Amino acid sequence: MLATLHHIRGDRIDLDRAIEDAFPGAELVIPEVGEFASFGMRYAEMPKRVFAPHELSDGTLQFPALAGALLSYRLPPFIALNEPENSLHPNLLPMLARLIVKAAERSQVWVVTHARDSADAIAAESGVLPREVVRNDDGTWLEGLSQIGEFADE
Repeated sequence: MLATLHHIRGDRIDLDRAIEDAFPGAELVIPEVGEFASFGMRYAEMPKRVFAPHELSDGTLQFPALAGALLSYRLPPFIALNEPENSLHPNLLPMLARLIVKAAERSQVWVVTHARDSADAIAAESGVLPREVVRNDDGTWLEGLSQIGEFADE
C-alpha cells in the first residue's frame, strides 16, 4: 500500500506530512518494487542508515501502516478501526486523529476504542462527539440514545 501511494499514484505529500508530524525529521524510504515491496525509516540523527521494518517498534510500524491505509487512493465505503491507537506512543494520537478525520471525508469511518485520549483527539480534530457504549441488565446501549433512536445533544 505504501509502494502504491509512492510509485503508482506518485503522491506522497499527505503521507510524507503524516510521517513528519509523527516522527519529526524522519523520512519514509520506499524503494522501487522488485519481487517484494518494502519500506524503511531514516531518522535525522542517523541520516545514512535506513532502518528496515524488522528493526522498528510495533508502534513505529503501525503508524505508517495506518497512514497508508487511511490515505489510500480508493478507500472502501466503510472503514472500521478497532483500537487503532494500540502500540502507538500517546504523542501520536493527534496525528492519528488527523488521518482518521481526513479519511472520513471520503468514507464512513467507525472507531472503537477504550482509550479516552484517542476518542478526545478525534473529537478535537473532527468536532464529532464520541459515543460511549454502556452495558447493563437491559442490554447494550449507546449513552444518551433515546428509545426512538435520537440523541438529546443533536
